[in-house]
Amino acid sequence: MASQYGGVELLVNMSDFMGGKGVDQINLHKLMQYLAESKIARIIQGYSDYHEQINSITPKPDTDASPVLMHIHSFLQPLTNPAAEGRFFVEKDENGTTALKYILLDPTFHFKDIVEEARAVVLAGGTMSPMTDYSRHLFAYINQDRLRTWSCGHIIPKDNLFLRSIGSAEDGTELDFSFSTRGSFQRIHALGTSLIRLAESIPDGLVVFFPSYAYLDQVSSQWQTVAAGTENIWARLQRHKAIFKESKGSASIEDVLQQYSQTIDDGKGAILLSVLGGKMSEGINFSDKLGRGVAVVGLPFPNIHSAQWRAKLEYIEQSTLARGGSSAEGKAIGREFYENACMRAVNQSIGRAIRHRNDFASILLLDRRYSLPRIANKLPGWIKQSFSENRASVPFPEVIQDLQSFFKTKAMNV
Repeated sequence: MASQYGGVELLVNMSDFMGGKGVDQINLHKLMQYLAESKIARIIQGYSDYHEQINSITPKPDTDASPVLMHIHSFLQPLTNPAAEGRFFVEKDENGTTALKYILLDPTFHFKDIVEEARAVVLAGGTMSPMTDYSRHLFAYINQDRLRTWSCGHIIPKDNLFLRSIGSAEDGTELDFSFSTRGSFQRIHALGTSLIRLAESIPDGLVVFFPSYAYLDQVSSQWQTVAAGTENIWARLQRHKAIFKESKGSASIEDVLQQYSQTIDDGKGAILLSVLGGKMSEGINFSDKLGRGVAVVGLPFPNIHSAQWRAKLEYIEQSTLARGGSSAEGKAIGREFYENACMRAVNQSIGRAIRHRNDFASILLLDRRYSLPRIANKLPGWIKQSFSENRASVPFPEVIQDLQSFFKTKAMNV
């Protein structure tokens, strides 16, 4: 199956993959038990490291890398799972690299022993919203009256967060970055002019998250195109802030972050173009001046036509039918699971800006779909409480005016 995002992805039948040459005669359970009890992976790795050390001219640096045989052990583990629980896929990306992946479709069995043996089980995390997936797909066999969900507020005061969803640009162009429409020249241009106005109004650092690396590259390329007799979008943005861009492969994330931080420390504004679900969206703090603004462009929906997502959604529908539900109900549950995966990536990214009780920031959601109740309701509680009551109808000039007023007030209180 060719992917619209590049590369090829195929579902693999492991009985065919493992068949022949006696491989299917191996008792994997006994083999894995032997690997675990004998600790042979570390014994072999230790001998290999020792042999390399005494025969090497230069000392080998110490590493914490897992032994190679441990990776083989990890690969064998899914082969012992019931076939219905997961699927294997072969992926070949645009660079020709081939990988064999395993996707666990049903985590219930692996968690059930813990649930049945414990008096109580607590799942805690920083970005768990939306939470319906846990009750429907992890604890589906439990009486729902036994489940409790709780989300705490944020440590910051409510007025330290400015949040708006923006559905149209200043010239009236609708901001809808669905996969089928986001490539239009007019929409990319409208996004650029909107970010220019935001860059004028937001001090210090502005982090912009795009739905994919491919779209970030497409937008950057168009913005740098010189129109006859006019200044391009890229140059106009640079008049307000220095531009830094996350790269999928070559550029070092540490180098980009260092340059971005140094520019802001030097008293100059900077804008960082990043990707939802990419290197910058997890585990990196954009506190204080590093993230006075976070703008999210579009919604990072996974490729629903990929073999992996087709398998996930088919499994959800089949599981719903097995529990006595209808096909329509199964499709609706699958759709919610799909949307939840998207919004979990958004929630992970927008939380990068607020990191302590005195921090303050603006979050701008650039897509008309963020005003839809089914999407807006999947935001964390502490984010939703800062949404304007008229978030779907606020004109862009009014957003800019409110944004400037927000930072003017914060500057007076510092």
